This record gives sequence, structure tokens and C-alpha cells, in this order.
Amino acid sequence: MAAIFGIYNIDSKEVENEYSSKMVDNIKIYSFDKLKCIKLSHLYFGCGTQYNTPESYLEELPRYDNNYKLLITADAIIDNRQQLLEIFNIVPEIWDKTTDSELILSAYEKWQEDSPKHLIGDFAFIIWDKDKNKLFCARDHVGKRTLYYYKKDNIFAFSTIINPLFAFKKLQLNERWITDYLALDGILHAIESKETVYEDVFQLQPASTITVTENGLTEKCYWKPLENIKQLKFSSSEQYDEAFRKVFFEAVNCRVRSAGKVAIMLSGGLDSSSIACIAAKKLAKTGEKLKAFSSIPIDEYKSKLQKCFLTNESEYIKTISDAYDNISIEYCKSENYNSFLGIDDFVNILEQPYKIFQNIFWYNNFVKKAYEEGCNILLNGQSGNSTISYGEFTIHAKTLFKKGKIITLIREVDALSKEVRMPKKKIWNIILRVLTPYRIRKIVSSNITNPNYDKFSSVMISKELLEKWKVKERFSKEGYNDPVERYYDLQQNHKYMVDPLAFSHIATIETKLTLANRVTIRDPSRDKRVIEFCLSVPSQEFVKDGKERLLIRRALKGILPDKIRLNTSKHGVQSADWIERLKPYWKDIKIELNKLFKPEGLITKYVDLEKAKKELEQIGEDLVEENEESLRRLFIILVFARFLKGYERR
Repeated sequence: MAAIFGIYNIDSKEVENEYSSKMVDNIKIYSFDKLKCIKLSHLYFGCGTQYNTPESYLEELPRYDNNYKLLITADAIIDNRQQLLEIFNIVPEIWDKTTDSELILSAYEKWQEDSPKHLIGDFAFIIWDKDKNKLFCARDHVGKRTLYYYKKDNIFAFSTIINPLFAFKKLQLNERWITDYLALDGILHAIESKETVYEDVFQLQPASTITVTENGLTEKCYWKPLENIKQLKFSSSEQYDEAFRKVFFEAVNCRVRSAGKVAIMLSGGLDSSSIACIAAKKLAKTGEKLKAFSSIPIDEYKSKLQKCFLTNESEYIKTISDAYDNISIEYCKSENYNSFLGIDDFVNILEQPYKIFQNIFWYNNFVKKAYEEGCNILLNGQSGNSTISYGEFTIHAKTLFKKGKIITLIREVDALSKEVRMPKKKIWNIILRVLTPYRIRKIVSSNITNPNYDKFSSVMISKELLEKWKVKERFSKEGYNDPVERYYDLQQNHKYMVDPLAFSHIATIETKLTLANRVTIRDPSRDKRVIEFCLSVPSQEFVKDGKERLLIRRALKGILPDKIRLNTSKHGVQSADWIERLKPYWKDIKIELNKLFKPEGLITKYVDLEKAKKELEQIGEDLVEENEESLRRLFIILVFARFLKGYERR
């Protein structure tokens, strides 16, 4: 992949050397196989390329095309290459010499601002159209690659990462973003999808374009699947299975196109296991192997979880290497890593505070190991739960109820009772809660339990910021920090399958870990074609006869080992040992937190110090799993404080 950056002076004045030089210096926090820049008076385009596909070695970016009169810089892997090569009548003899950026230019020449609609893959690109005197910026359907921009007066600057945008001034912190970061109960960083931790830096949203002219900026969304997808109507489940295999296999197969070896982050669940099996079949045709990395707990950890939860999934993972002899699995304990060590490094890499401290250390360790093994591509199944292995009983139950299919719902509850060996009465208690309108459950819950309870009582944000930025009102409107759980039917849940906020959240992490470690992270379960297919499948193909996640279980019979495919009783738990890893460091963590909680401390403006102190006192001298939620909230503050320190030093 690549890191792109550049400047467009809208008033046609020449780009100042001071700005362009600083952008280049600031992009060099990463190492590249090739770094090139082009300056054309009022335009300055740059690209740092990291080789990952065979065609990437041939890329010359940025570059000016004299025939089209277009200047392009791109961070892209295009996956529907063959389709485009045929559309553009490119002779087969030069297919393997045609770069992805050439395909993007041909697409723009043919379809203009509609060109991103016809591209499938991970991409962000900028094109200067000389004849039309405009700058065109685009980000892929699911926002797999980040693209930030800065607009001030007549300067429009862009970059894959934020750091080069400091070339223009010291960027001021975005207080609303920080408030949301501290107030959100969960791993999301913010709810304003365009905003970043800095006031004047924005991100182009997934499936969107920006056109910049002397008249200003015009942003458009080019992909709205919820408005356009029609439900599939096949006559048998076998037809759904066959159609799913066709789409899913293509999504995996196109992502093993690599200039080196291919690796995967592998668990014992349905998603990454399915991707591993399909990728292994594809690679075996050319005698290649698939390297797999799987996380297991450290020896000191002793699970106290119920027997249905698996903290070590190796017995399931092993069935994959038994079935496919070209898969090599490395079980990683990541003994020298934990959530406390490396905070500064991850803040620098991600360019913001983060909340995934429970697993980022071993995630990053996998990416490093992949690079050391000579891998250019690292697969994962990050989005699988909402696409390829979709299918929750509660969603199906609510869908049936809203459609008036009460008899079918009764039959499904009977079937589930037999499937999971649970009394029907207990299941109906759950279903009745699911079917009860949210407002009623909220009123009942607050009256019975705690009339003053809400999820803001546990977060440690200052009350002044909560009021200033109207956090409760904004969160309530979007459904964040709800005091009781919301339940959705299939149609309502589709919204979250294509949520640009979630897409951008994942992209921030993956894009920057990719650049830092020189390995491209790719997710077939987030393929645009896979998402559209799953949106079009009726509810009963995901859940039927009391069986959840049914489509992938049926479709991958004979491909995915049955121990994984048919497993409905064991559930993997990631990072279950994260507290155990921190126990030797707890004294140092407490010292740092106590320093932060002084009235003159760096975080005083943002954090309710009294509430934070009580949380720390509650944990006491010894770390135990029972205090996990308290520790998680304190770590959010700790990471944020480290970010602030880095910002102040800068």
C-alpha cells in the first residue's frame, strides 16, 4: 500500500517550499520502498509506496498522464482487476504490467466522478483534472484506507495520516472529539464520523468523494446499499449456499494476490477459520503456504470463566492445519507484551488516544511477525460477525414478530430449546424482553433498579464538558450509552453492517499498523460484494430451526473442519489474560495514575478527578478480574494522558 499526501492551492498560487518540505519530513515517520513527489506550480503531490502486490513494483506515483491530462496519487489495491482490464480493452499480454493506478485513471476517464462506484478494493486516491480545473478525492466503499484533509483559506491539503498536516501550523485539539472519546462507553473513539482529535483536520468518509474547485468543497456519498439492495429470492437453501460460496471465495481469492508470502490472524471461530481454509485452497494451486498466527494466554493465566468460554482455542485451530497441510500455525503467547508497555508507541502510530489496549499489543505483534516471515499480506476476519457468519436468534425472532409470523416464531423457540437444551420458558422470557419496546423497558428498568442510573455515571469525563457539548442529547439521538440494551430486527440491524463510523474506526487502526509494519492488513469479510450479498439474504437463511449463523455452516461443509463448523457451545474470548499480564506492573501503573489525579495535572480540564480516584481506590493493591471494568476506564484516561503529553511536547 502507500501513504499519499499533497497540497492544492485553490487560488493558483505556487506551493510554498516550506510547506511541501515539512510534509515530506513528517511522512518519513514510516519507511517506504519508494518515495516520490511532483510539484506543478499550485499543486504538490507525494506518495510513499510499500510493495505488497506484484503490480506495486511497477507503480510510479504520483504521476502525470499527458493523454488524459490528469495528475494522480493513490493508495490502492484494486481487486476487480480482470473485470476492469476487459472493460478497458487492455490486451492480455500487458495485464500483469498494468498497475492499479492506471486502472483508476482509466476508470476516471470513463466514468468521471462516478468512477469509485466501479472499483472494488482498498483505496484512497486524489486526481487533479487539468481540463476541468478541479481536484477529485475518493475513498473506497468501506473506508479501508484513511484519508485526512485540511482546508484553510485557499489551501487544501490531504494525507493518509495526520502527521504531514502539521506542516501548516500546530493543530489545536478538538475538545468535542476528546469529550466523546472519554464519554463513550465502549471501544469507539467518537460519534462524529468526519471529525478527528484535531480541530481543523477532517477525514473523508467511507464511500465518499470530495471535489475541490475555486467555488469550494463538494462532498458526495456514492454507495448507499440500504437504499438499493433487493432481497434475494431463491427456491432452496442450496442456491443461497452456492451463491454465497461464489461471492465469498472471490473475496478471499483476490486478497491473496501478494508480492511475497501471505499470512492470517487465526482464531478458532467461524470467520478467520473460513478465510484460512479458502485461502489455503487457493495458495495450494501454486504450491504456496499460508502462515497463521494465533494468540493464546500466558502460562500464568488460569481462567475463571464458565466452561462455555474458551480462552485458548488451539484445539479448534489445530483442526485447520490437520485438514490443510499448507497452513503453518504459530501459537503466540506474546510473553513480553501487555497493555501498559508500548502505550507511547501506539499513540504515535495511531496519532490519537485509543481504547483497544486489551489486544493491540498482540495484534501488532502478529503484524511484526508477518513482516519478519516475509509476508506482504495479512488476512483477518474482523467484520465477519456482521457479514459472513451473521445470524443471531434474537434478531431473527424480532424480524419474525414484526412480519406477523407468530407460528414460525413459536416453532423456532421450540427448536432452539432442543438445540441448546434450555427450557422454553427461559427462552420466552428472553424473547419477551426483546419484543418489548425500548422505551417501556427503559422506564421499567429505571423505576425498578435505580431511577438515577445511566451509563454516564460510570465514565469519568468532567461534568462541565458533558454539558458544554450536550453529550447526553447527542448520544441519546444516536443510541450510544443507552441505560438498557436495544434489540433490532434484521432491517434495523442492516444499518450497523454499513455504519461509516465503525468502518472508519477499524481503518484508523489497520491503515496505520499497516504502514508502521510494512504489511498490508486485508479483510475479505468486509468486501463490498460480500456485504451487499449478506444484506440481500432473508433472515431465515441465517437462522433456522433454532440454529444460528446457519448460512456459513451450511455453505462451508467439507471446507471448514466440522469441529469449528458445527460448534455452537464454545465461544472464544480474546485477551482474557490482559489483567494477568498487568499484575507485575500494577505498582507502576498506580503511581502514574496518582500523579495524573493531582489538581494541577494535565487531565484536570477533562476528567472528573474525584470519580477517578475512587475508581482507583476500589481496585486496591492487587489486580483481580472482578475489577476489570474499573481498570478499563482508568486505562482510557491513562492512554489519553500519554497522548496529551506527546501533544504538549510537540
